[in-house]
Amino acid sequence: MNDETRKETKDTEEAEMTKENMSERTGHHERDEAELARLENDFDRGGDGAESSANGETKPRSMFAWILTAVVVAVFAVLGLAWIATRSSSSSTKVEVAAGEEKKEEDGHSEGEEGREVKLDPESVESAGIEVEGVTQRPAIAKLYVTGAVELNPEKTEMATPLVGGRIDQVFYGVGDYVERGAILATISSPQLAELHGKLNEARNRLDLAQKNLARVQKTENRVSILQAKAKLDEADATLRRTRRLIELGAGAGKDLIAAEAGYRTAKADYDFQSNIALNRELQQAQAEVQTARVDFQHTQNQLRTLGSSEQNLQRDDHSRDASVAVVRAPLSGVVTERKFNAGAGIDAASPLFAISNLSTVYVIANVPESSVGKLLVGSAAEIRSTSSGTINGRISYIDPRLDEATRTARVRLEVPNPHGRLRAGTFTEVGFYTGTNAESGEELVVPSGAIQREGDKTIVFVPKEDEPGAFEVREIEIGGEMEGYTAVKSGLKLGEKVVSKGSFTLKTQMQKGEMGEHGH
Repeated sequence: MNDETRKETKDTEEAEMTKENMSERTGHHERDEAELARLENDFDRGGDGAESSANGETKPRSMFAWILTAVVVAVFAVLGLAWIATRSSSSSTKVEVAAGEEKKEEDGHSEGEEGREVKLDPESVESAGIEVEGVTQRPAIAKLYVTGAVELNPEKTEMATPLVGGRIDQVFYGVGDYVERGAILATISSPQLAELHGKLNEARNRLDLAQKNLARVQKTENRVSILQAKAKLDEADATLRRTRRLIELGAGAGKDLIAAEAGYRTAKADYDFQSNIALNRELQQAQAEVQTARVDFQHTQNQLRTLGSSEQNLQRDDHSRDASVAVVRAPLSGVVTERKFNAGAGIDAASPLFAISNLSTVYVIANVPESSVGKLLVGSAAEIRSTSSGTINGRISYIDPRLDEATRTARVRLEVPNPHGRLRAGTFTEVGFYTGTNAESGEELVVPSGAIQREGDKTIVFVPKEDEPGAFEVREIEIGGEMEGYTAVKSGLKLGEKVVSKGSFTLKTQMQKGEMGEHGH
């Protein structure tokens, strides 16, 4: 009514302004006609002597004045009518536009009030396995609300710490950067590392010499003692055969045969001794030297690898690379939550440089009053609310057996999934613990949790229409907490109504396809 009153008042003011403008134009016309009449009288009162001469000129001038006056009056009249017509058309257009907008608002309101629906044929309903269940009532879930704060999961937070001291050359990541496990975070120039590389080269040289010595011992042509013993054995064998031949021919003495046999046995014993004792001792000594040199070399390699030396510096080289550079690597994949030093800083061994946290899960620490701790159990469900992440469900993973002496509260820890990193350390939250049902807390409506679907920021269910098989109304509802497979309903449904408890996702998909088709047209 206020809008119509303002519009009528505006139209009345415009009409009055139009009348005033027309009155002003009419007054101007009357003044112009009076001026022309005065000029004509002046011409008529001219001298008699000039009448004859001016008579022919007065008539044309009088005719010209009348024509000019008529033209001026006609122009002003046309302009006035055009202005009035324009204002009237504008006013009527505004009224029609306003009426059209009101009609559109009324139509939009009526359309918003009409509920959406999804229709399926009997075959689709059967293939989707749609099942319905009624809205039931039960004693309301008793909740305990306390304040809490988000903390990083210490079990998924590690420090990147170099085991050598020195000067930081380069830093590649800062706070907030995501790093993969094994990524190089920084490089350090360390004199200790350079010294160990010198020991590594010494151990490599000793190993090479030991391996060469073992190869020499294993070669038969270099066994001098064995060769000498073998020569003596061959000589004694030849002497024995010659002595025996002489005795057979009758040209030798028996004592010569005995001497030859004794010499042969002595040479044979010396050869066996050199082959079995001296050779084995030398070979065993060479093998022990190789083993000792190899262990020393590998130990130095592992020590350098542990201290952060790169694999390239552990290989044999021409000593052209800087062997004093140690790298600091990420111990796990996650976000850098702390960086303590910058490039150019001097550090001691075992000084932490970075803190890296895996934020896939975080802790929410709730402070529960002493009188309520006994109602909670490890594994119980809880609801965490924050302004940044909305509502997230979690479970109790630890209840501190100690109480804070000042506040008389116990720390209750909840491990909460944080896939998108929305929960940040230090964020304050409201934690609602489900402590079971209580008849004193009243009744509440519940539906199966499988019936609930999300559509953007809205929570919806599908209500089957009794008078139209295969048709389902899309109903927006407001929900509460979930417990034992059922979710509390705060508004949007009534006791006894039915909802689709199985197959609701199929209906949601069908609804979205229908809306996309309408937008495409």
